[in-house]
Amino acid sequence: MVRRKIALITASFLLYHSSSAQNNTNPLGEIHGNFEINAQYYNEDTLIGAPPVPEKMLSNAYSNVIYTRGAFTAGIRYESYLNVMQGFDPGYKGAGIAYRFASYTVENLEITVGNYYEQFGSGLVLRAYEEKGLGFDNCFDGVRLKMNPYRGVYLKALVGQQRIYFSKAGLVRGFDGEINFNEFFTGLSEAKTGFILGGSFVSKFQTDDDPALVLPQNVGAWAARFNITRGNFSLYGEYAYKINDPSYD
Repeated sequence: MVRRKIALITASFLLYHSSSAQNNTNPLGEIHGNFEINAQYYNEDTLIGAPPVPEKMLSNAYSNVIYTRGAFTAGIRYESYLNVMQGFDPGYKGAGIAYRFASYTVENLEITVGNYYEQFGSGLVLRAYEEKGLGFDNCFDGVRLKMNPYRGVYLKALVGQQRIYFSKAGLVRGFDGEINFNEFFTGLSEAKTGFILGGSFVSKFQTDDDPALVLPQNVGAWAARFNITRGNFSLYGEYAYKINDPSYD
């Protein structure tokens, strides 16, 4: 096994600007941000005869800037992999704006355009998240609606493309609904046992470019779930079914 001595340097900076730290009353809004850089310097380990590495210095860097004014929020994230550190997916190359979004909330409706993360239920049929420590980010780029049309009823609808490094592929459409019976029925609001029922449907479109196989370009999946709680006891279950996709993903 090749072993190298590694020097790891991590720096993180926070940017905050606001004329009111207690609440968002500034008519011009507020700007928040952060900057993080992780860098590694590699030395050859002659004790085990490890070959010299082609690059001595590698780094991953990220910077977020978020603007908030009342019910409106917008932000961007700049990412730099010059070049990506050892142990991370080599598919990350170069630098650029990998995440940008705008979101507005009015009463029981939230609208987001651009990039966003989302999860339906436990994530069996849809989950988009980031974990920078693992080098993973599969955010959506599109439009998302979150609605609460009636007490205890929560709806989500989205359409977008998922991130693959600095590019995108395919198209994902999804809908999720959930009802909290203790909120929906006023007579159950004081009940000791809570009951939530939910369901999801997701479809993806991806061009069939496999010359050897005829693959479905539209693939659907659905899931149903429940959650029962009573005191410190919780019982959760979810069933998911993928309709017509022969692939492993």
